[in-house]
Amino acid sequence: MTILGLTWLRGPCTVYAVMKELAASESTYYRSRAGTAYSVVNRLVKFGLIHQAEDNSISITEPGTATLQKWVGPSIEQADIAHTVDWVRLRFFFLECLAPADRLTLIDRCLEGLAEFEQRCLNLIQVNQELGEYFGALATVNIVMETRARMRWLRLIRPFIENPLPPDADWTRALIEAMEKDAPPG
Repeated sequence: MTILGLTWLRGPCTVYAVMKELAASESTYYRSRAGTAYSVVNRLVKFGLIHQAEDNSISITEPGTATLQKWVGPSIEQADIAHTVDWVRLRFFFLECLAPADRLTLIDRCLEGLAEFEQRCLNLIQVNQELGEYFGALATVNIVMETRARMRWLRLIRPFIENPLPPDADWTRALIEAMEKDAPPG
């Protein structure tokens, strides 16, 4: 759907242009899919969602636009709403395998990396403006806010890693109290 959307947004364009845009993304998810652009476009052409001209430029077809519109919304499945991929969070399920000092080092390195990523994403808002992509700027705000939330989470749990609660403590109460203290007013 991303390749279909990029073709709608940029078309007519080349598959190479779509691939370059994916490869240049701040999202590792999109970057990792850049190499599939040609095969995905071939499938979309086969399904009649993209037209490929004799000069190899591609553009979205009417059925392609209808498919994109259906996917974008306004209806959205709960699975899409709830879907998140966070490789840092996933590691925390297994954090006990690390020595205590390494756990703190992981948190600190993640915080450093997220701060760098946050700045790159803030810069993307201006890039979207320069490209005239208003909705791209709005989407980028989400990346910034999500990054800030991840940093906030790491700062919140760092003391719990540094001084773990005893096994017989009320972890639920302690964690919820910490979250409530950290919550913005209102």
